[in-house]
Amino acid sequence: MNSGSNESMTKQKILTCAACLFAEKGFTETSIRELADAVGVKGSSLYNYFPSKNAILAQMLEDYSSCNIDVFEDRNASHILRENPTTDGILKCLQLGFPPDRVKYFLNVLCVLLQEQLRNPLIRSFIREHIILRVERNVKSIIDELKALGIIRQDADPDYWIKVCSSLLYAFSVRIMLGIGDNNPEFTGRGMAEMLRYTFDLMFEKCSR
Repeated sequence: MNSGSNESMTKQKILTCAACLFAEKGFTETSIRELADAVGVKGSSLYNYFPSKNAILAQMLEDYSSCNIDVFEDRNASHILRENPTTDGILKCLQLGFPPDRVKYFLNVLCVLLQEQLRNPLIRSFIREHIILRVERNVKSIIDELKALGIIRQDADPDYWIKVCSSLLYAFSVRIMLGIGDNNPEFTGRGMAEMLRYTFDLMFEKCSR
């Protein structure tokens, strides 16, 4: 194994351990020494990979964003809805999936984001742009497409359904952060899908032509 691979693996281990500690203890409360102990290296060695805790946090944000940024576009929402203009089609468009081997890491990152949002303006901005507003933009695109297809009425208010979906996502994320219920990744994905299914079933019931 070459040095580049070793460096990449070590950086990922640092990020994984940091996400776990930040989620459990808090970003500010976690020391570099604690993180180094969890990784199994000397404290000073961490600085060979990341210059600061803030740099570790910034990498987590980049990981979270890049993991999902193109998922909606890659699913070709317009094509999916033309083939299947139903709740199942909508859920297929919105379905987001973290890499199976990194689900726990990304759930921990999400917990860190929610915990730090009141203290860190950068994180507040990230949650707004990359989680809440992204979902709202995607739902708006779906509703616009369903209107264009004549599936739902032109006077259907997209803002109402957009806000419902956004609120559900945020509420479900807060439950994860607080450790309420079963936070198994499989359950988490299924639970979110079931809430969205109810929402879009109701939308079709109220807004179909």
